Amino acid sequence: MATLTNSDPTYIYSQTIGNQSTPPAHGFSAPVNVAIGTQGELFVICNYYEYQKNTKFVVKCSMDEDYIHHFGSYGTGPGELTWPNSLAVDNKGNIYLSDEWLNRITIFDNNGVFLDYWGEEGSEIGMLNRPAGLAFDNDGNLLIADSFNHRIQKFTCDGKFLNSWGQHGAEPGEFNTPWGISIDSEGNTWVADWRNDRVQQFSRDGSFIKQIGRTGTNASEFNRPSGVAVDNEGYLYVVDWGNDRVQVFDPKGTFVTQFFGDCPGFSKWAIARMASDPEEMAAQRVQSKTLELERLFYQPTGIQVDSENRILIVDCGRHRIQIYQKTSVSPDNISSHLGPQRPTQNPTELWGKL
Repeated sequence: MATLTNSDPTYIYSQTIGNQSTPPAHGFSAPVNVAIGTQGELFVICNYYEYQKNTKFVVKCSMDEDYIHHFGSYGTGPGELTWPNSLAVDNKGNIYLSDEWLNRITIFDNNGVFLDYWGEEGSEIGMLNRPAGLAFDNDGNLLIADSFNHRIQKFTCDGKFLNSWGQHGAEPGEFNTPWGISIDSEGNTWVADWRNDRVQQFSRDGSFIKQIGRTGTNASEFNRPSGVAVDNEGYLYVVDWGNDRVQVFDPKGTFVTQFFGDCPGFSKWAIARMASDPEEMAAQRVQSKTLELERLFYQPTGIQVDSENRILIVDCGRHRIQIYQKTSVSPDNISSHLGPQRPTQNPTELWGKL
């Protein structure tokens, strides 16, 4: 939790969702991104080893850690996934997913039923080369971080090209492997410019507005930023992948605070798994000696903010999502304002119950 001045918001760790597992077990396998559905449900992309076929899937679950189902499978055919990177949900609840190796956008309905796909590999306008971050603008058009073409492209939801901006370079408005992308309430586009170690803001038509960051480990410095999100008050959240943290900036671009991870124990899924698997239980007893490290992020990748100002951070290397709550309440009154936290459980308490 961090509080800086009377005018700054307060952030408090709320809960953790997930543990390492592959279908049909309830869990994630190297989750890389998350999207929030029209009814508040979560869609989480998992993408682990390159050719391990059972690690390419999408989990649909609730914020309360109810596992609804999973969909997607490894392959190159229609509706199949090879190297999924990001996803976004349109106003009808359909899920759009970028696949870097197949250079296409695959579309599923809210229940995970395959609908369509589009995209063509190449460097010409309207073509894709390792598509990464996705975001819908306020007009319902899809923006894509076309990472190896070092540009942002805008399409209609059915794949008709509309606009493009950016080129390879390090000057303002240029990119070196853009990754995460987000649209703020004013329709501006924020891009995590991965290899340039900065975040850039653009207008609706792609005109450069400003940039934040440079290479380093201090505040306002980045080491391969991978994800970006903006809340309804204009606060910016940047996943600083190489520094294992998330940095927060106010609407003017001034550094506010940073998160390194605060998970105090096990999620509901992890508790259920250990209760049913004695070998896993024994392994966790040994690993509990390093619990302080387990609290922290390890290679975080994606991020989203929901309508209730909950910040969902995809903690890829630890196969989970850590969630923080933003509030303007003073630290002394946080407990009474937020109520009880989610039932993430400390291992020391857990050993005596199982």
